[in-house]
Amino acid sequence: MTLLEKWQTDGQSVNEELLEEVIGLGRDIIDSRDMDLLRENANLNGESFSGKMSKFGSEYSKWYARSFTMPPHLVKAIKENVVYVHDLDQYVIGTTNCIFIPFDKLLREGFNTGNGSVRPPNSIMTAMALTAIIFQSQQNAQYGGVSGSKLDHDLAPYVAKSFAKLFRKGLNYFEEAADSAELGEITMSRTDLQERYPKVYRFAMKETQAETLQAAESLIHNLNTMSSRAGGQIPFTSINYGTCTTPEGQLVIDSLLTATMNGLGSGETPVFPIQIFKCKKGVNQQPGDPNYELFLKAAECSARRLYPNFANLDAPLNLMYYDPADPDTEFATMGCRTRVLGDRFGRNRCSGKGNLSFNTLNLVRLGIRHGIATGRRLAADEQGFYTDLDHYMEIALEGLLHRFHIQVKQKAKASDFMMREGVWEGGEHLAPDDSVGDLLKHGSLSIGFIGLAECMKAMYGRHHAEDADVYAKGFEIIRHMREFCDRKSEELDLNITLFATPAEGLSGKFTKIDRREHGAIAGVTDREYYTNSFHVPVYYQTGAANKIKLEAAFHDLCNAGAISYVELDGNARSNPAAFVKIIRYALDQDISYFSINHPVDRCSGCGYEGVIGTNCPSCGAHEEEVHMRRLRRVTGYLTGDYQTRFNAAKQAEVRDRVKHL
Repeated sequence: MTLLEKWQTDGQSVNEELLEEVIGLGRDIIDSRDMDLLRENANLNGESFSGKMSKFGSEYSKWYARSFTMPPHLVKAIKENVVYVHDLDQYVIGTTNCIFIPFDKLLREGFNTGNGSVRPPNSIMTAMALTAIIFQSQQNAQYGGVSGSKLDHDLAPYVAKSFAKLFRKGLNYFEEAADSAELGEITMSRTDLQERYPKVYRFAMKETQAETLQAAESLIHNLNTMSSRAGGQIPFTSINYGTCTTPEGQLVIDSLLTATMNGLGSGETPVFPIQIFKCKKGVNQQPGDPNYELFLKAAECSARRLYPNFANLDAPLNLMYYDPADPDTEFATMGCRTRVLGDRFGRNRCSGKGNLSFNTLNLVRLGIRHGIATGRRLAADEQGFYTDLDHYMEIALEGLLHRFHIQVKQKAKASDFMMREGVWEGGEHLAPDDSVGDLLKHGSLSIGFIGLAECMKAMYGRHHAEDADVYAKGFEIIRHMREFCDRKSEELDLNITLFATPAEGLSGKFTKIDRREHGAIAGVTDREYYTNSFHVPVYYQTGAANKIKLEAAFHDLCNAGAISYVELDGNARSNPAAFVKIIRYALDQDISYFSINHPVDRCSGCGYEGVIGTNCPSCGAHEEEVHMRRLRRVTGYLTGDYQTRFNAAKQAEVRDRVKHL
């Protein structure tokens, strides 16, 4: 019986119960009494006016979905602490999750934000300014991340436009008799122009380099200051680059890296966009490759600023649809890990589609129920575990399908910019009142998971990094989940995929309930968080190579996305060779998406950035005297200060991290 039905039969008691619940929740928000609630999203200031207003609407929307909309089996599974529905506040209105934006199309054709039309740009400065506007406009049409899958390829034509314009300007300065109309297409790669007009070429090149760097700085500053999402946070933006080998594309890559290393206005590390450098053999992996020096610069930038992360285009999963002639078939990702390259309907490329929604399973709960950790049995009940796993995967899928049917019924005008401008491929052909159903089938519906390590500990007394046999059992569980997704894709003719859930706020939510019901089980519920997806626990002592090797095989199973990290000791800036060596090893092990964590602290007193203890090594200020901004990567993206923006569970995870030497 739903709450509405109970209300209809026993109105007064339920009404009072509901009133008490709503009033209590409201006070928690207004008075900032529940900080974990207000910090569910680390990139939104939950204590601000806009943050509190957003949280009011979010919590009511979640209650409405649970009470009046969602399948009863799903609501029950949520109460049992086994299934979690991400972005539940968006469920009832049919919003979609994330998307890869076709920047090439929008910049080439121009676009309309709904308030005015924009012409195609004629310079790289304007193109990068419009890129920020496109990110902002699309963010308002969905709830998840927005990404560019090949920004170097997309922006290269506008570097060419700037260079040609500046070359003609140089001709007027230095070669009055020259007629630019006779020169044909002017590009940076034309050595004949360089030889014929060396002074003009040098002028145009220098000015183009300066303009492109300024444009890159403008883009990064804009994406860190446009508080337009949810009224009080900047858009969740990601950019992928690294494989364009034209001089213009190389300049885009180089300028983005330089601007990132330069930092924001006061030199601080940019939080957005999440940057992903795409690694490809023959393009940027060995000396002599056209973009090899850019790969080294990307590693240097990551050692200083934590970005870019590194995408492995040569991993087997990512080569399935790769076409060397089409950069949009190169693997790209959202910053947290989402991938949508495969599509059973033939759009096996990134741009123009995205993930629709995902639900996550609490593997730890099932491990506690069927394992030895509680002392109720001497051996794990593996048959019971798999029976339960299948049962809850069916429920999680039922929830995804139910939500999908709400999403496909929406009219094109509800998505506004996304459909009208063809950000979702084909949307531009729909009338405002047409449904989006036939287009959304190209997106993905994903089942995620969390806490494989604690699940194994609950089942067998050791996690998958501690024992080879347990590792094999853990791998079999994730393989079983992937086979379920593949089988359901065939049965339902939809893109059902397996996701290595990043679990920001979820990590602590699951744990708190399980610990309340089962107590503090050693190695299972005795910490404030569960381990991210299939990862080796952050507190487990092991080397970087071993952690990479243990996690690598899981990437091929998680076709909705996965990421792996290692944690470095001390200041990563001091050892760039070791940094590159670790990246290379991860790529060689076929890790699909990889990054290296290391502490980046900043003294607000003198601006020193590096590793800071209680006292700044530059000015000597104590942390009680000035604010030490402690930047950490926690769930795939950065936030301003993990101690003030992340919830208690994620703060505890950061404190527990050991270094992988």
